[in-house]
Amino acid sequence: MAVEVPMKKLRYYWPVYLLIAVPLIMVCVFSYFPIYNGFVHIFYRWNGDTVEEFIGLGNIMRVLQDVTLLHSFGVVLIFVIANVFKMIVPILIAVVLHHVISDRMGYLYRVLFVVPMIIPGMVGILIWKYFYEPNNGVLNRLLRGLGFLSPTDSIQWLSDERLIIPSLIFMGFPWVGAFGVLIYLAGLQSIPEDVYEAAEVDGAGPFRIFFQIELPLIMTQIRINLVLMTISTLQAWEHIYLFVGISGGPNGVATVPGLRIFRDAFSEGLFGYGCAIGFVIFLVTLALTYINNRFVKVNK
Repeated sequence: MAVEVPMKKLRYYWPVYLLIAVPLIMVCVFSYFPIYNGFVHIFYRWNGDTVEEFIGLGNIMRVLQDVTLLHSFGVVLIFVIANVFKMIVPILIAVVLHHVISDRMGYLYRVLFVVPMIIPGMVGILIWKYFYEPNNGVLNRLLRGLGFLSPTDSIQWLSDERLIIPSLIFMGFPWVGAFGVLIYLAGLQSIPEDVYEAAEVDGAGPFRIFFQIELPLIMTQIRINLVLMTISTLQAWEHIYLFVGISGGPNGVATVPGLRIFRDAFSEGLFGYGCAIGFVIFLVTLALTYINNRFVKVNK
């Protein structure tokens, strides 16, 4: 016979704590312990196998004086600014779905936006890498077909130092952003209908409704998505590694902090220094999370 426990007494019901004990232990073992272990090795010269010597704040001081690492954060800043402009497309798509599409068709479109999220991101990266392939890539073949390139010419999208950053930014065009569309659409659908009715009575047109009503009311979703996107951009490096290699392209033009950690730790054996860079990224991420929790108010 099942035992029913009142909600007020649930905190004193010990079997509940058994349910969360195993996940909590797994989080501590596989998340917090590696974080603690990495933090400890910041203060050592460590090659990944044996701890060689204690060097105190040596790795931290080296991080603060590393000009190339500062450049990698500048690359992240460029990507973040580009991603801010990319947010315009999913906002507009969400507005169109909210106003033009019927409820039944709206459900179908939401499903269509969810399906790409199921596909592994690695597949999309490899497809775009084929687009940029200099000889038989889709982009160069298209330019040859339109007459912008001769049959023997090709553009080195991922080898030319001037084109690597623009090529990485262009990846994912037209930047629909299924996750963003769903977030903004949920925010638009939470706007009461009487708000729209009052706006129509005042003679507000579509543009005025968007800029004076809809955009301010979904600003919470925009801020949250912006913070999450910034953190994701700061931590991402895999696609750059697959596109231009561990060096970050010619002269390291596309090197980001995550790629720098991977190169220093696994290629040069500087695991202690890699941990120090990771700690800096952790502090920046922590600051962004604090800003999100402190200043981004969620409308209930």
